[in-house]
Amino acid sequence: FPVTIGVRVKAEPGDLMALRMRIYAGDSCLHDWSREGQPFWVQLTRSPYLGSIQEGLALMGRGDSACFYPVADSVFKFDLGLPQPNWVAAGSKLKIEVGVHRLRNEEAEITTFMLQQGIPDSCRNATGAVWYRMNSSPRGPKASRAKGSSVLRDGVKYRLLGTMQALGGKVIREFTEAEPYYFVQGQGQIKPEGLGAMLSSCAAGDSVWIVLPSWASYGNKSLPEVGLDPYATLFFRLRVLPAT
Repeated sequence: FPVTIGVRVKAEPGDLMALRMRIYAGDSCLHDWSREGQPFWVQLTRSPYLGSIQEGLALMGRGDSACFYPVADSVFKFDLGLPQPNWVAAGSKLKIEVGVHRLRNEEAEITTFMLQQGIPDSCRNATGAVWYRMNSSPRGPKASRAKGSSVLRDGVKYRLLGTMQALGGKVIREFTEAEPYYFVQGQGQIKPEGLGAMLSSCAAGDSVWIVLPSWASYGNKSLPEVGLDPYATLFFRLRVLPAT
C-alpha cells in the first residue's frame, strides 16, 4: 500500500512542513534543530497575527530557505509552543533561519491510500478517520460482518492481534498470538483515544483497517522510542477477539 503524492512546489494551508531551523537571540543560538538530527514540524495554518512565521512559510516550498526577524513574545506563544527564556527581553527581535526540508499533505495521503485500496468514502467519519471492516475472499478483502454479531460490550475484556504503523511506513508495533494486546472495553485503556473510539464500532471477530489522522492520534507529539514523527498518520490492521 504505497502512498505517493506529487511534488508540491509551494506550501498550502493544511500542509505539514518539516523545517531545518535555527533560532537566535542576539549572538546566542536558542534552538538548532539541525544539530538534534530531527526537523521541526509545523502545520501551515491561517496566520495567528500580523508578521507571524506562518505568513513567511506560506510563501515557501520544499528546498526553499529564508531568514525571519519576528518579535520574540509572539513567536514563542503562537508559533513554536516553547517556553520563552527569562533572559530574552519582551518585545525583542529574534533571528530565525528556516529551510523547508519536506512537505506533507495528510489529507491527500489518506485519500490516495483509500483510492489505492478501493476503500469507499463512506468509511470515513467526521474526524477524518477511516474504519474499514475486512474479510478474506478469493477476490480480495471487502467490508463484511457476520450475522448476529454485536458491538463490543462495556466491561468485557478483549484482545487485539495485528499491527500499527505510520501510513506508508514501517510497522512500529505488532500484536501476535504470543503477545496480544488486552483491553477492557469502555475503560479508556486504548491509546491513542481515537483508536479506542473507532474500536467501539467493532464486534468480537471483526478484522478491521483503521487510519487515524494526526489530530485523532498523537498530534504534534513524537514517539522517538518507536521512530514516530510528529503529525504521524497511523494505520492499524487489527483483529478483535474475545480475551480467551
